[in-house]
Amino acid sequence: MTVAAPRVSPSILTPQNVDEHLLQLLESKGRDTDFWSSKDRDRNDSAHSIFQYPAMMVPVVQRRLLGAILEARPDIQSVYDPFLGSGTSLVSGMHYGLNVYGNDINPLAVLISRVRTARSVDFTVGVIAEQVAETAAKDSRATIETSMVNRGKWFQEDVSLELSRLRRAIRQCDNLWVRRFLWVTLAETVRLTSNDRTSTYKLHARSAFDIAKRALSPIAVFRELARKNAASFSEFRRRLNEAKQLTSGRYVAETEVRIGDTRKTQEYWSDAAPFDLLMTSPPYGDNLTTVTYGQHSYLPLHWIDFKDIDPSADEATLRTTQEIDRRSLGGIASDDVWTEEKLFEASPRLKRFADDLPAKPADGRTRLIRFYKDFGTSLDSILDVMKPDSYMIWTVGNRNIAGKQVPTDLVLSELLEGLTCKVITTLTRRIHHKRMPDRNASSATMREEKILLIRKVRA
Repeated sequence: MTVAAPRVSPSILTPQNVDEHLLQLLESKGRDTDFWSSKDRDRNDSAHSIFQYPAMMVPVVQRRLLGAILEARPDIQSVYDPFLGSGTSLVSGMHYGLNVYGNDINPLAVLISRVRTARSVDFTVGVIAEQVAETAAKDSRATIETSMVNRGKWFQEDVSLELSRLRRAIRQCDNLWVRRFLWVTLAETVRLTSNDRTSTYKLHARSAFDIAKRALSPIAVFRELARKNAASFSEFRRRLNEAKQLTSGRYVAETEVRIGDTRKTQEYWSDAAPFDLLMTSPPYGDNLTTVTYGQHSYLPLHWIDFKDIDPSADEATLRTTQEIDRRSLGGIASDDVWTEEKLFEASPRLKRFADDLPAKPADGRTRLIRFYKDFGTSLDSILDVMKPDSYMIWTVGNRNIAGKQVPTDLVLSELLEGLTCKVITTLTRRIHHKRMPDRNASSATMREEKILLIRKVRA
């Protein structure tokens, strides 16, 4: 039986007392070894499955973390995620009626998150999706609605025709949220009907033999996905309503999702910051050699109207299959706000790891340092938008380089401690369900994550 942690008297409420209370709470909850791991979970929880985005967090685990924080700090009103992904942190905050804010450099992540975190939705979207599928099925035009280079490698001609017809039908819808919902459904349709293998996040075309065996109808796939997605979303909103987080069908607090580079966070959150709480799962290395979020998004984004994602969404991100990943942390050499000397001074563990790396792969050390330079710049920027004494929940994985595991959690702890932050505790979460890129040698042995609870110390 779980024993409730003693409450802290408001008259003696200090940051140190809240820290101690949180530790007691987390310890009492963690006596169940699967509490932070969630062996049994609902894949449709909070519209989690509307698109198979890489390395998604588990909604129920994030809600449990939030619940513990809010029990100790009921004054918290906002949660921020600077590495948004599919929006799991934000929808978790919505269950508690929090103001939720997040950004990501990937346009597809922004699209998915805007659908999930919308304050108002159209509950007839399932019916509308059926009408879109019917319109597409009746469309006999042979015009292909994408100009992507090398399209024939990734799509059979009849697949391209049906995707084009779906795209034209979606454009006819008047409601922006409805179109965004339909674009996300189309994105998953593209993922399932392209010639790309789905066993890895990196783009990898199927063999000609496999492609010839496949008989696919994107319209049929879209229709089935839309039914499931509409039902999943309806259930999510029903749960929000039961939790009294909706008023006349509208979410009670603020939601805001923006396209943006986390290295420049303070430039575009000045109107909403500072934030009370951070909850995020950052990349654990450069995307090109770890989780290729950009490559995974490349094919779907070619079929989506960028103007419906965001006016600032840059179609040049589709210049190559690797462009989004190149623009992400550690993707290309950038201005050295954090020099190697500064980085190693802040994290001796990172220096020891870098110095012990073998000569091969030849670029292993370079990529490691390049990523952490960018990550350090991101930390500076993130802390600028967080309130003094705000808590931060970082869920991180430890990647491999040349068979050696990068101590990501320890490096992050050192970097943040050097930026006037205090590490309260570190939890371990076993990965039961999280889909990882098993064929990627840099992460093949990652079967657990670390959850760091950090407080930004008041200057």
